[in-house]
Amino acid sequence: MTEIFTTEIIVGCGLLGVSGLVMIASVIMLRPPRDERPKIDLDACIREAPYHRLESAGIKVIGAAPAN
Repeated sequence: MTEIFTTEIIVGCGLLGVSGLVMIASVIMLRPPRDERPKIDLDACIREAPYHRLESAGIKVIGAAPAN
């Protein structure tokens, strides 16, 4: 039963398997990436940042409004 598995058949099947994996990996890598990042309003994040916490840690922020 196992005498049909010659070295040529084993090596050939291994090369076909590796070639198939390389083809699949290249197709996956060449796809355009999906943009799943959330849309962030950067101006609003900067405007609403807790600058008072930085000042309490000893970091001076120029132009920051004092916390209410």
